[in-house]
Amino acid sequence: MSSTQLSVNCYSLSELTEKEELNWSVKKIHEELNKKDIVGIANAFYRNTKIGANGIPYIRIKGLAQILRTANSGAERVLVDQGVVNVFSNSPVVSIDREEYISGPSLVGLIHTRINHSLGKTKQYLEVAYQFYISVLNSPPVRDLKERYIKDIESKRSSLKMLRIKEHNITRCEFSGVEYVSTGVVQFAHIDSVISAPHKALDIENGVIILGRIHLELTKLQIHDFDGMYDFCKERNYSLSWAK
Repeated sequence: MSSTQLSVNCYSLSELTEKEELNWSVKKIHEELNKKDIVGIANAFYRNTKIGANGIPYIRIKGLAQILRTANSGAERVLVDQGVVNVFSNSPVVSIDREEYISGPSLVGLIHTRINHSLGKTKQYLEVAYQFYISVLNSPPVRDLKERYIKDIESKRSSLKMLRIKEHNITRCEFSGVEYVSTGVVQFAHIDSVISAPHKALDIENGVIILGRIHLELTKLQIHDFDGMYDFCKERNYSLSWAK
C-alpha cells in the first residue's frame, strides 16, 4: 500500500514526556499477566509513537507486532493493508521521516478487532495495549498540543480566503468561473473538511475560492472530501481545474 506524506509537524513521544510520567501501571485485573510482556507493550508505544502537532498519535508499522500481539508472523502488516473482511477496512498509511505509520484511531480499530477475535491472555494483553494508548492520548503534553492546534485553526481559518486569493491571484469563482467584484461574495471552502482532515485545515491548497451560494450548497449536501467535491463539479459542469 502506498503511503502519503503527513503534512503536519510531528514530535517523538519521548520529546514530549518522560516514560515514567505516563501511567504505565497495570490494573489488578491484569496482575496475572507477564510483566515482561507488559513492559514490551509499553516500550513499543514509547519507541514507535509520533505525536502530530494536531495532537493525533501515529504509530510506526514496524512496532505494531508487540502491540497487536502478532509475534513474528507478519500478520500486523496484513491487518494494516487488508483489514478483516466484513469487519474492518484497511488502514491509511502515512510517511513520517521516510517510515510508515498508521494513525492512533486506525490502531484503536485494529486493537478492538483483535480483541473481538481473541481469547484468554492474548485478549487481556490487547486490553492492556488499549489502556496504554489511552494513557498516551490523555497525557498533558498531548492534550496541550491538540488544544493549541484547535485554537490555531480557529484564529487563522478566517484568513485562508485572502491568503489563497493573493497566492494564486484569483479573480473568479474557481467552480463557476464567475468573476467577482468584491471578495465578500466568495468564500474559502475546504476540499477535505476540517472534520475529515484536521491536519490539512490550514493548508490553502486544501481549499477553493467559490461563491458563497455554492459553498452553502456543498454544506447542505454534506460534502467533506475531494471525491465528493469532484463529483459535485462534474454533475454541474463546473471547472475541474482546481483538482489538478
